[in-house]
Amino acid sequence: MSTVKRFAAPLVALIRLHLVAILVVAALLLVYTLFGFFAVPRIARAQLQSYVTEQMHRQVSVGEIRFNPFAFDASVAGLALREADGSPVVGFRHLYVNAELASIWQRAVVLKEVELSAPDIDVIVAKDGTVNLAKLAPESEEASTEEQTALPRVRIDRLDIRDGRIGFTDNTHTQPFTAVVAPIKFTLTDFKTDANYQNAYDFSGATLAGERLEWVGAFTVQPLGSNGRFRVQDLKAATIDAYAKDMLPFQLASGIATLAGDYRFAMTPSLGFEATLPLLQVRDLSVKERQAKSAPVKLPEVDIHEIALSYEKQDLGMKRIDVKGAHIDVALEPDGSISLMRLFGEESKESRPVATPAASPAASVGDSAPEDAQGESDEWRVHAETIQLSDATVVAEDRSVKPVAKFDLAPIALTVNGWSTDASAKVQVDADVTINKQGKLLGKGDVQLEPLGAQLAVELKDFELPAIQPYLNEATAMTLHSGRLGAKGDVSYVAQPESAPPMKFKGEVRVADLRTTDELVNEDFVKWRSLTVTGIDFSMNPDKLDINRIVARQPYGKVVIAKDTTLNVTKVLSPAGTPTQQSEQQETIEKEDDAGDTKQAAAGKQGDGSDIEQDKGGAKPTPAPSATASEPMFPIRIKSVQLIDGSANFADYSIEPSFATGILELNGTVTGLSSDPSSRAKVKLDGKVDKYAPVDIGGEVNLLSAAVYTDLSMNFRNMELTTFNPYSGKFAGYNISKGKLSTELKYLVQDRKLDASHHIVIDNLEFGDKTDSKDAAPIPLKLAVALLKDRQGIIDLNLPVSGTLDDPKFRLGPIIWKAVLNLLTKIVTAPFAALGALIGGGEEMQFVDFDAGKAELPVTQTEKLNKLAKALVERPQLKLSVPLTVVTAQDSEAIARTALKEKLPPNTSAEPPKDDAAKRQRIALLEKVYKEVARSAPAYPPETETEKGIDFDARLKFLDQSLLDRFKPDDAALTALAQQRARAVQDTLLANTELSPERVFITAERSEGKTEAKQVRMELKLE
Repeated sequence: MSTVKRFAAPLVALIRLHLVAILVVAALLLVYTLFGFFAVPRIARAQLQSYVTEQMHRQVSVGEIRFNPFAFDASVAGLALREADGSPVVGFRHLYVNAELASIWQRAVVLKEVELSAPDIDVIVAKDGTVNLAKLAPESEEASTEEQTALPRVRIDRLDIRDGRIGFTDNTHTQPFTAVVAPIKFTLTDFKTDANYQNAYDFSGATLAGERLEWVGAFTVQPLGSNGRFRVQDLKAATIDAYAKDMLPFQLASGIATLAGDYRFAMTPSLGFEATLPLLQVRDLSVKERQAKSAPVKLPEVDIHEIALSYEKQDLGMKRIDVKGAHIDVALEPDGSISLMRLFGEESKESRPVATPAASPAASVGDSAPEDAQGESDEWRVHAETIQLSDATVVAEDRSVKPVAKFDLAPIALTVNGWSTDASAKVQVDADVTINKQGKLLGKGDVQLEPLGAQLAVELKDFELPAIQPYLNEATAMTLHSGRLGAKGDVSYVAQPESAPPMKFKGEVRVADLRTTDELVNEDFVKWRSLTVTGIDFSMNPDKLDINRIVARQPYGKVVIAKDTTLNVTKVLSPAGTPTQQSEQQETIEKEDDAGDTKQAAAGKQGDGSDIEQDKGGAKPTPAPSATASEPMFPIRIKSVQLIDGSANFADYSIEPSFATGILELNGTVTGLSSDPSSRAKVKLDGKVDKYAPVDIGGEVNLLSAAVYTDLSMNFRNMELTTFNPYSGKFAGYNISKGKLSTELKYLVQDRKLDASHHIVIDNLEFGDKTDSKDAAPIPLKLAVALLKDRQGIIDLNLPVSGTLDDPKFRLGPIIWKAVLNLLTKIVTAPFAALGALIGGGEEMQFVDFDAGKAELPVTQTEKLNKLAKALVERPQLKLSVPLTVVTAQDSEAIARTALKEKLPPNTSAEPPKDDAAKRQRIALLEKVYKEVARSAPAYPPETETEKGIDFDARLKFLDQSLLDRFKPDDAALTALAQQRARAVQDTLLANTELSPERVFITAERSEGKTEAKQVRMELKLE
């Protein structure tokens, strides 16, 4: 018993001890249970509310909080965190966390499962750029300078987020940007913060606009990094535009993008990021100006293949960019700006403000920009192996001209290989562009962006030239009805270095079926069947243009003088048909010259062309500056120019009736053209005027520097003079009834000095009816023609002209007309001089000299009349008038003296006596004759006697004069003398049997002649 008691007592004590322990454990477990299930949720709620309210100054509401102290799991339902004003920040519907007891001995946070249902986050960016979520972190009282401690060890077997929502509001923009991503799904499995541990994740989300993001991969916490795959589907351009509205000068009006790829991200320790995208697809992208209705840029289909991005290498590469069906509208505005530039925020030239460097903030920014740029050692390199544009359309308008010039470039096929932002990169370009549905532009070659340079093989086919009519309207009054431009060759351009030729072109140009009309008269102006320019070698710096051959087939041009005397070429090639300043000056000079010609003609100026010499050597006008004296001419060389079946028309509507003529079948070549002053081009052309009059042009000329050297001959043969009736009627005062014209014109220019000869042959010119033209030259034209026309009906003239091209008044046409007018004036004012030139007579041929009182011709006068007869034979249209000529006083005295001499003894001396004896004898003889004639003695006047006696000289004078008065012939005798003289002249002339008698007339009325060297002078007249 005692033994039992002895063993029972300790047992009881032990039981009591265990019971107490059990009770303690049970009590502790009860407390733990009660604390875990009831106290922890309450404490958590209180702490949460206190922290949010006191530390974060926000509002929080939370639903039921549960904690299972045995399963180590917790759940929170319906948490909502709000700003102080009640706006939502963060919330969720339910949070479940299941921890592992292993967290204790593993000294880590080990979570078996974390589930977050319907998280709702509102990210709000304030106007000052702060983010509301950043304010959730407590403010540190003082900055810690100690190094951050190592990350705590965390392990999560699985983290699930379902049905989440993220709302984003950015108030930094002019208009707040809002977006919602929902539902959000995120799964994280086997998460560890261990170094280099790959944590797998899977994220997906969608926006209310239907955009979807899928993101699958793994990331490490130590070091921070990630890699995986992502996919963005149906990303709306409108979403990007809404967010970047303030940063983009243009509007992304429409478009959807889809992209997918792989990425790698690491912080070791610098940022490393790489991404590869097999394909980026953009559909129906359109770009326009904000507030505009239409989009000038439309890209229906853009595919970018094999994109590779490396942040470390700062490299963005693309294998291929395909753009299909692009449509671009571009315009050159009246102010010179390009419409597309407005998409990038560039203002027009008119509206762009002019800022001074001192006042403009942009100036200081611009000054510092180079330093900032130099601070960045590396720049991003962007490149694409191939860029292909297919089936594209560009509608280009030039609104700076009226009407607007429009060019439709469609379809466009463009391939660019090797594009890169590298300064030295060369790009291979291959373009195929259709212009206005018919033209074709092909280009292929290399292009370098910096410095800008290109080497391209280009070809233009069938470009319809009427498309450039708006540009012609700006500078001409010409309508371009048809024409096709073609060109083929190699083009090169180099912006640097300056010593290299910046531009070169080698190839050929063709223009077919060109036709233009003069808008002023609505008639053909210039046209041709084809114009081919081959062997072109053009360059700038050094300047050069070499052309091997130019061939013009059926070229045609028309020159018209309008009713107001203006030239159609001047009007057509002037803007809007308005004469240029040069033409106005030309008109002034013409008026001055015309006024001078009128004065000269009215005055009947005589001479031998001295007026031309005065123009050449008299008053010296200020020389016009020559082209060679100012700037060197662009060097041009053309090996050969060929005209095939060319034609031209000339019309003059300034006269009534109007005049028109044409050159047909013009063929020939010009070889060796050059702007080199020492060059000589050979010209050989032939054609016809009005079908039947051959014309040929030949010689040597520097057409590109014609003022330096020209040696040219132009021959016209068998031209019908009736063609020129309008001019004959206006300027000659007569119409032409028949006649032919042939000319040989030679022009020699050396160092801007002209020597020209004009050999003109007119065959059988006959005038018709007289006109009432006020512009007719005031000269007896028919007489001039009669003087010029030989017995075969030929007029053969040589008109030399000389002058200097530096004289601003020197114009060949008026000078030639002046020379003709001077010649005709000289002929009609000195017709016998012109007639005498045929046989070496001169102006004296106009006069016949007789001894006073006699009708017999002296030998010298007979010889002169024989020459005159020969000259008249050579000019069969001339008629000669022989006047009845006497000099009354001289002829009467001569006849009286002859009669007195006949009354005196034959041996009576005619010399006055010298001594008194001879005087007495002379007085006696005269008294005898006086008594016989007067039948009375002479009654001497008293003055014949003096105190010394008889004045023999006075008596001789009295007797001599008295007898002469009694022997003077009457008027009939003088008329008879005049008739005898006229007949003597007529007989002498008609002794030449080749001279027709009806061409020599004796006038009916007697005329008073002149005395020349004590002889009576008869003045003949030509008609």
